[in-house]
Amino acid sequence: MPVWQAFYPDRAVGERPQLLRQLNELDRVLDFLEQMNLRDQTEVPTRVTEILQASGLTDTMGLEPMALIPRVLDRQQHLRRQLAAVRRAGAS
Repeated sequence: MPVWQAFYPDRAVGERPQLLRQLNELDRVLDFLEQMNLRDQTEVPTRVTEILQASGLTDTMGLEPMALIPRVLDRQQHLRRQLAAVRRAGAS
């Protein structure tokens, strides 16, 4: 358990909805990128790039869907690990 959770246990509870929202948004982005890839579209809309940057992915401008898909999957895995840690901290 991170030290800050021992002093602020409610903070971990508030973090869970945010992580779930980010995962949900990345799921939608991933679906969109996969559809773009299937249609051989290469120019990712600026709004999608902004969502990725807000989710913690940097240097996404100008990348094609094929290059972004593995990065989104990695970010989702990272968020799932964070979510599991928050859940464990809430259970103890």
